[in-house]
Amino acid sequence: MMKRTIVIILSIISSAALIVLLALFIRDYIIPILNIGESQTNNPGTFLMASQSPDGKYNLEAYRTEPGATVDFSVRVYLTTGDRKAIIYDAYHEYEAKIVWIDNTTVSINGITLDISQGEKYDWRMQ
Repeated sequence: MMKRTIVIILSIISSAALIVLLALFIRDYIIPILNIGESQTNNPGTFLMASQSPDGKYNLEAYRTEPGATVDFSVRVYLTTGDRKAIIYDAYHEYEAKIVWIDNTTVSINGITLDISQGEKYDWRMQ
């Protein structure tokens, strides 16, 4: 009985150690590979332009991120509401933003059409 208890305890300890090692491996090696845009997250970017919908209900702000030598620039457009900003457009390898309102709720950003009232977003990583 004592031998079986020791085997169970050692199995639990080795399983826990394996889980911790696997989690560290994923955190240090897998996530950085999958998350190429992470280095852009800390970069506030260069303000490019602001645009307001024809009825004045929606406000957009466009920024260009320039994170450095290993990650290319990108354009991000935020829907601003008071103090809150939500990314609605995130495109890699773009340098400028061209925002054209089609109607009060539909906007074209660099040729990508989004209906803001429906919560549509564009993210280059999801394409």
